[in-house]
Amino acid sequence: MAEIESIRCMQLPLHNQQLLLPNSAVAEIIGYTSPEAAHQGSGWYDGKISWRGVLVPVVSVEKMCGMETAESGHRTRIAIIYNPNGDQSLPYLGLILKDIPRAYLAEPERLQAMQATANCDYLLGQADAMFEQLYIPDLDAIIEATKQRSSH
Repeated sequence: MAEIESIRCMQLPLHNQQLLLPNSAVAEIIGYTSPEAAHQGSGWYDGKISWRGVLVPVVSVEKMCGMETAESGHRTRIAIIYNPNGDQSLPYLGLILKDIPRAYLAEPERLQAMQATANCDYLLGQADAMFEQLYIPDLDAIIEATKQRSSH
């Protein structure tokens, strides 16, 4: 049986939570830029920013999940995430972060402690790491909701 290796990840800080994504899912972390406002506000869909000549929709996972949020500050960032499906109609997605991400090495014993979460349709699961909970976002569900919202 093959041994599971560690996965290099990023902890993406939200207000009171941390998202966890593999490094390979993150294209870049940029300073916060106010998105071009969406015509019909959904609360979680903030609009689009221009990044490297591409319009990237920006969303708040916290708002999508009905979690507490904080105002944007000088440490607020946007994580530019690759669309895992390679869909060229929406190649990237911007996630609003409260602070600068940290490196995280996801080891097999930590991954085995992962449990499904019913708290939000946009989160696949959660794991405890030291004194904080890490949430795995459901990028497919977030991207699908964003495509529906940004086409209106």
